Amino acid sequence: MIISLNSQMNQLIGQAASIIQLHKEEIQKEWDQIFFRLKQNETLIDCGPEAPDQLQLISNLFWKHLSSFSSSESDNAFSGLQDDWALQLEEPFSSHKLILIFTMLENAIHKVIGKNSNVDYQVHQSVQHFFSLIVQRFFTKTKLELLDVDYFISQIFSKDENLFLWAAKINNEDNSIFKISSFTPHRKLVIDHEWINMVKTLQGPSLSLLSDAVLRLLMDSLPSDQLDVFPLNMGPDTYLFCINKEDAEQIKPFFTLSLELLKQNEVAQQNMQVKSDWKDSLILFDEWIMLARNFEEAVDKVVSGFVHYLPFKRAALFYYTETENGDEVGLGVMGHKIDTTDIRNIRENLNNIPQIKKTMTRIQPLYVPSAQNILPEKFVEQFELKSLVVVPIYSASNNQVWGGVFLDQGEGKAFEVPEMILSVITKFGQHAGEVLSKYSPHISQSLSAPDKGKLTAREIEILRLMAEGKTIDEAADKLFLSKYTVRDYISFIIKKLDAQNRTQAIAKAIRQGII
Repeated sequence: MIISLNSQMNQLIGQAASIIQLHKEEIQKEWDQIFFRLKQNETLIDCGPEAPDQLQLISNLFWKHLSSFSSSESDNAFSGLQDDWALQLEEPFSSHKLILIFTMLENAIHKVIGKNSNVDYQVHQSVQHFFSLIVQRFFTKTKLELLDVDYFISQIFSKDENLFLWAAKINNEDNSIFKISSFTPHRKLVIDHEWINMVKTLQGPSLSLLSDAVLRLLMDSLPSDQLDVFPLNMGPDTYLFCINKEDAEQIKPFFTLSLELLKQNEVAQQNMQVKSDWKDSLILFDEWIMLARNFEEAVDKVVSGFVHYLPFKRAALFYYTETENGDEVGLGVMGHKIDTTDIRNIRENLNNIPQIKKTMTRIQPLYVPSAQNILPEKFVEQFELKSLVVVPIYSASNNQVWGGVFLDQGEGKAFEVPEMILSVITKFGQHAGEVLSKYSPHISQSLSAPDKGKLTAREIEILRLMAEGKTIDEAADKLFLSKYTVRDYISFIIKKLDAQNRTQAIAKAIRQGII
């Protein structure tokens, strides 16, 4: 499995679309009031005589396309919305009017979903990001078409003057059998659809045998002795093109160059999309970690943020320090989707894991295909580690390596990481380092084993919420923490108060006057 940042951003957009769909009726009522006020008071937004129809069109198109953001890639969904908007809107809105209208509509959504106590900040953040992308698309008069090889070939074969007789796209996933995944003939060739379907069933151990099989099957329509079939490799895909021999000498060099340039353009477009995604992802991450008001919140937001805004499932944060003996040590701080108690029990000399030590000093993320190659066996077995990424947490402002985050896809899951993703993760580590470095003077106290019976202010705050009957989810939402962090706090509280369970811990805290 190759992880993708685009898929992670699609999940955030899908999350926003799902929560909006869930509250559709309430949101539409709020929108109806907004549209009514705009119609009654033109001083708010002077939309002109077409305003009623245009405002209704915005609402209709939004609800019409909303479900597609939950069920498909966001770019396809945005393109569908953009096409429909351009097709139906005769007189375009000015940019400032459009921004004001969509800001009003977005605020109405935040108002409705904000009434639900189970909705956390990250849901509101996803909605905000969703509307930002919608406005960008509505500002763009024409959508950006990604001209890939398949599209280019379809356009060539739609023209009568096309010199190619047929083209076939070849699949070779298992590196042994070549199969035809698509077949496109020239429009002037009289080839029945049943014959085309038969061509698509052909397969062979080599490209030359496969092309011979196609020629034999179509020999009644095409004289094979006058034809030239040549292959072209376009990235992971292979194509076969058939052309008359008399035309081949002139057209092949030009056509090959055209497809190579097209492939380069496709790669450039994909890189642009990745850059756009990582910028959006980093902005959302920054907004999230800047909400931290103390060390505990900063740690929680950094660890959960690496999972929420990057394509990973588990995260564990470690603190880097030097002992009086000069040993460099990694101390477990917190886990996300991993038991924090197990993480905090880890204290490892980095000399025992030299590749991790090297990563910390070079401030570069490390992708590890197999964790057993660099980590002690006890950790690999305990956490069922397979592939992982190690991210240094580094503060550039004071030249300090704070620690590192270990990321993976879950228990026993192998994955690959593109180079671009590692570059993105570098910035996440730096931004996290700037936030966490502010709390460095208090880190030792925070990581030391707490005295039994002495609760921190945060633990007392959580205990009070539990005493009021709040659930873990409700407490997490109120304190802007993840439910996993609240759960870990409760475990610490129970141990400190020497209680058997949460109820007994609350009772003891009341008797001792703690709450």
